[in-house]
Amino acid sequence: MDDELRDLFQRKADDVPPHREAPPALARRARRRVALNGLTIGALVVVLAGGAFVGVRALGGRGAAQPGGHPTATTQPTPSTAAAPACTSGQLRAVGSMEGAAGSREGAVALTNLSDQTCTLQGTPVITLLDDNLDPITDGVTFDTSPAGWEANGQPEPEGWPVVTLAPGDAASVGGRWSNWCPDGRAAPLFRMEVTGGGTVDVLGLEAVSPPPCNVPDQPSTISVGPFEPGTTSPA
Repeated sequence: MDDELRDLFQRKADDVPPHREAPPALARRARRRVALNGLTIGALVVVLAGGAFVGVRALGGRGAAQPGGHPTATTQPTPSTAAAPACTSGQLRAVGSMEGAAGSREGAVALTNLSDQTCTLQGTPVITLLDDNLDPITDGVTFDTSPAGWEANGQPEPEGWPVVTLAPGDAASVGGRWSNWCPDGRAAPLFRMEVTGGGTVDVLGLEAVSPPPCNVPDQPSTISVGPFEPGTTSPA
């Protein structure tokens, strides 16, 4: 019976002519299914892309993990502020003062920024002595260095040291000691100081100071010079 039914169905199927086009109803259902699947896939792509973008943003905002496993926020670098230029001789006025101390003279030179621009001083200046004809005195004088006043007085190191920043109207100082000016009665010289930015500035006031006594005639005069430092404090 089963074999006869299969043969019957096969003969009936052979009698049905083939259709090369899908029925209209079936075609409409197929197009709707394709469109629906396209919309679903498109929405899924948008969701996945948005999630990937958020993930990248989150990873980019995290800093390096600390030993405890907690990330730290990444800080953007702050542009550094350009340092003020070095002071030139045209910006400064130098005034010195000295007092007697155990056969020598001790004091300081105050350098005031007279310009309208901030500038800086750094290091230990070079001092030159000039005679009455404004010629350099090269014989019978030696120079050495001395500590800054804040260091000699046991005070804290100034902020920004060894650079001294001078706003308009601010002053820096250079401490010093002068001893053994021979022969006795010799006129006081003019002190001329080189500055960091170039040029020299004549020190006012020291030509009126009574020079130190000639304690050892066969020894040169000695001048100790300290570095530039903030304010007008002289070494102890």
